[in-house]
Amino acid sequence: MTVRRPWVVLVEDDAAVRQFVTLALEDLPVTVRACATVDEALAVLREGPASLVLTDLRLVGDSGLRLLEVLAGDPALRGPARLAVFSGEGGPHMPEAWAALGVWRVVPKPASVKALTACVEAALAGEGAPQDGTAPGEAVPRGAVAAIASHFGGDQALYEAFRAGARAQFPADRAAGTLACQRGDAATLRHLGHSLRTVLGLLGEPDAAEQAWQLQKAAEQPAVDASRLCEAWRPLDAALVRLVSA
Repeated sequence: MTVRRPWVVLVEDDAAVRQFVTLALEDLPVTVRACATVDEALAVLREGPASLVLTDLRLVGDSGLRLLEVLAGDPALRGPARLAVFSGEGGPHMPEAWAALGVWRVVPKPASVKALTACVEAALAGEGAPQDGTAPGEAVPRGAVAAIASHFGGDQALYEAFRAGARAQFPADRAAGTLACQRGDAATLRHLGHSLRTVLGLLGEPDAAEQAWQLQKAAEQPAVDASRLCEAWRPLDAALVRLVSA
């Protein structure tokens, strides 16, 4: 009889980040079930128990918070799974609202291979959360060499695979961002900023990652006008052009 490997349910709507996490965990004795939406994750959990649910909070469609709320209200569906938030939104301490929903650990973005594997290994071992409820944040490295050492555990092939996937996605990101500017679509630009901040941080592009963060913050402002959105988008768009042509 074949013994099923423990499941890690990853909920992340950015394809490049899903690929990175899946590759980062490929040497561990787990099966990564990568999901782009909350509904996909719930469907996976109905198939059988997971050991860890690692979810971003800012997703296209439903928020990761809804997933946490559903699991908090349905212990049978959650089963033995530890719940971890994979997000760039966490501060130095876990918010009480997350802890109340059963969140065990925070893995700040952009996360290194080391941080991701440590989280999974701790979940499999049944370890408690760090004392303050979070994993320590890591500085955004500058340049490919620093990124490979800091976030990719020295694995250049993993970095190059991630970089190739990200560069292939950047033209679509540029098209979506330009159209969103024309339409004054703050929601789309907020999501692009959130997603690209992580991707660019992993690539070792701290200045571009900061531009993505500034776009996200601008798009979160109430009643922000289209001109302000476009002003925040242009430097990030230029950075994507540079990275595609590099």
